[in-house]
Amino acid sequence: MVCLFTAFCILLNISGRGITNQLQLMFWFDSFGTVLSAYVFGPFVGCVVGVASNLIYGMIRHVSQFYAFTSAAMGIIVGMAASRRKLETFLGTMSVSVLCTAVAVLISLPLNFLFSNGMTGNLWGDGVIGFYSEMGIPRMISCILGEAYIDFSDKSITLLLLYFTLKVHRFFRKKKEEENAGEEMVEKLEEEVCHPEKIQMVGLILAVCLMGIVCPWGEASAESEVIDYNDYVQTVFSSNNGLPCGEANDIVETHDGIFWVGTYAGLYRYNGKEFKWIHAYESVRNVNCLYVDEEGRLWIGTNDNGLSIAIDESIVNVLDDSNGLPSSSVKSIIRDSDGYYYIGTTRSMQILTLNSGLKRVNTLTEINYTINSTADEQGNVAAVTNDGRIFLLSHGQILSSAQLVEGEEKFKSCLFNSDGVLLAGTTSNHIYLYDISSGFFEKTGEIVCGELKNIKDMEYLEDGVLFITSDNGIGYLNHSGIFDRINTNDFNNSIDHMLVDYQGNFWFTSSRLGLLRMAPSSFKDVYSTVGMERRVVNAVDKWQNCFYFGTDSGLDVVDAACRKRINNQLTVQLNNTRIRCLRVDSEDHLWICTYDKGLIEVEPDGTQHIYNDENGSFGNTTRTVMQLSNGEVVVAGDTGISFIRNHEVQHTIRYSDGQIKTKILTLLEQKNGRILAGTDGDGIAVIEDGLVTKLYRRSDGLSSNVILRLIPDTQSEGVFVVTSNGLCFMDENAGIRFLDRFPYFNNYDIWAKNEEKLFVMSSAGIYVVDRSDLLFGTGTLSYDLLDGKSGLSSALTVNSWNYDDGRGDLFLPCDSGVFVIDTDKYSRRATSYRMSISGIRLDNNKDAQRVERGQAIVIDRGVR
Repeated sequence: MVCLFTAFCILLNISGRGITNQLQLMFWFDSFGTVLSAYVFGPFVGCVVGVASNLIYGMIRHVSQFYAFTSAAMGIIVGMAASRRKLETFLGTMSVSVLCTAVAVLISLPLNFLFSNGMTGNLWGDGVIGFYSEMGIPRMISCILGEAYIDFSDKSITLLLLYFTLKVHRFFRKKKEEENAGEEMVEKLEEEVCHPEKIQMVGLILAVCLMGIVCPWGEASAESEVIDYNDYVQTVFSSNNGLPCGEANDIVETHDGIFWVGTYAGLYRYNGKEFKWIHAYESVRNVNCLYVDEEGRLWIGTNDNGLSIAIDESIVNVLDDSNGLPSSSVKSIIRDSDGYYYIGTTRSMQILTLNSGLKRVNTLTEINYTINSTADEQGNVAAVTNDGRIFLLSHGQILSSAQLVEGEEKFKSCLFNSDGVLLAGTTSNHIYLYDISSGFFEKTGEIVCGELKNIKDMEYLEDGVLFITSDNGIGYLNHSGIFDRINTNDFNNSIDHMLVDYQGNFWFTSSRLGLLRMAPSSFKDVYSTVGMERRVVNAVDKWQNCFYFGTDSGLDVVDAACRKRINNQLTVQLNNTRIRCLRVDSEDHLWICTYDKGLIEVEPDGTQHIYNDENGSFGNTTRTVMQLSNGEVVVAGDTGISFIRNHEVQHTIRYSDGQIKTKILTLLEQKNGRILAGTDGDGIAVIEDGLVTKLYRRSDGLSSNVILRLIPDTQSEGVFVVTSNGLCFMDENAGIRFLDRFPYFNNYDIWAKNEEKLFVMSSAGIYVVDRSDLLFGTGTLSYDLLDGKSGLSSALTVNSWNYDDGRGDLFLPCDSGVFVIDTDKYSRRATSYRMSISGIRLDNNKDAQRVERGQAIVIDRGVR
């Protein structure tokens, strides 16, 4: 009964919070279950219920988890007050509510500044903050008043509801005491459980259960829901790769999935593969803005030829200053929910309708040079003009206008959200929120956009995330109201518009830099995310909670989150040094193979040990290093292979002294202690007790004597062999066979995800195959190929060394940096495609027959 009652209280909290959020009430109402459980079972249980409720609700709004401290404090205060019978009177209840309010403000206020720039996250509380801010009250005091406004309403209502609930309960219990035996059972249970020692025992059991069930669930859910847009693959289209003009003013998508890009050089059509310049439209020579209406018509606003309307890629209407348009330079186009089209020109705004043909409804001479406009679902339209004013319109008439303080920031853009609240971007880094339900601008809050300046466009995603573009970059406001900036590297100037296509890709236009596409991918581009100069990377490993990348021109280091570049002594020391391999041994020593400085061993405290031709080892050029099961480290260079123990070279096999005549490319230790060495022309060398005892060559079954990799099989003592022209398999008896069913020959490496899934790295991308099918299957081999279409926009580096983080992420050295693939979600691809057939051509007819929607085309039997 105790457990069920506690679970019921948690459900009350979550339900109350959901209802108030939906109705946008002036309180949270997410603590009635907390105070009820604290009254019945004491402060500890009340604390647990409050914390658990916040953790669970945090799966929906992640920042709520941090406000668990506020809920815990309320549970403790109410539980202690109940034990002292402070809640038995109206005055006592109100006194406790004041105390709860004060503590809640004290705890919540720092969290508000940490996550929301001081805002409460409640429409009413934020409105209070905005009201006092406009009156000139200091920001800190305004935020305190806003939080106190919400908390006092919430705590007072919650505790008064508890007070009256207890009164009603006692009234009915007394009236039906003899009839309702169940009430006596509850009273007895309360008397027994409310004993302090039993309260602690029950609370401890509940805490263990909730922490074991709620916390992992919440953590997994948060991990699965949070999207880091910095991981999207970025592609810039400019004069170098498909967009000849090198700039873009606007982009839209018609219902058939075709993209239309407006530039000063004209209109471009993009079908997902190539850009095509549309030069057949006589009325379109340059484009300022584009708009697609609900019927799929394409509206084209030009810089000097007015407005053109296209249906099925054919111009059907042209309107300019010669036939009624206030100006032939069109800057914005929007349609309201009543079907009126608002055309903003460099002069006045004109309102059009398409009922019974294109007609002019009204001309608003007060609105000059509109640069941005938006419409809601209630017939309202907002328009921003070049002089920084914002207008509110409805049914073709001006309702109100507003302008910020003269000489300071000005309005630059606008957007209605799904609730009808108007967001107005400014020339600074602010977005102001306005309630326009009364027909005028009533400020209710603001959003601070970090370092962004001159807000050009705003766009809501389906999940409620707000994207923001500006003159100096792109950012977004997540579900928790926290602003984050996206690293778009050099694409950071005059970003005017954003489009989200039907496949979930993001498109951004820049009037100076062209077009940026951000696409969700199985791959993450680390160098792009961090903003580092691109290099050829040969090896990746993790050391001292940082990722180390060995490149052709030095060492790059980033933090564990792959968000920040790290510079240290090693990065300076190895600048312009070619690094071929990185390894971290069992003592957390980092081993670095270089091409002119030998082998460098670095201890965690920074102490270095260098092995080169001066101390009798293999030379100054090293290729690969590996730690053996006995603790020894074996390293191969271009002149030999050495064994190192306790910072000393114990033994060296020189190529000139033994059977191996060519350099070693890869090493593998088997369970019996033998070392297999893959060579650059001598096949596979077997090394036992420091001596080469056998060589396996093409005559033994290898497809080539050049061995790039040796990879142990996950289910046997066998070894996968990657040669220069294919894949082979060596079983536990050293029998070698060529895996001729594999479809590609220029392969680099194999990584085993589990006992059955193999990732084969190649010059064509990554082949994902089934192990059993590869080794024992017949017929055509089934595979997935992860290449540029999947987001791997760089070529894998030949003879490089990958890194597996043990959690499903595989770090891949590439010729332009490092890409990371989530091997648990490697098959993430677009599953929806749009296409249309515009016409068909029969035999040798030059003209295609047009295909109309819903109309059948009969093909004669004689058509070939």
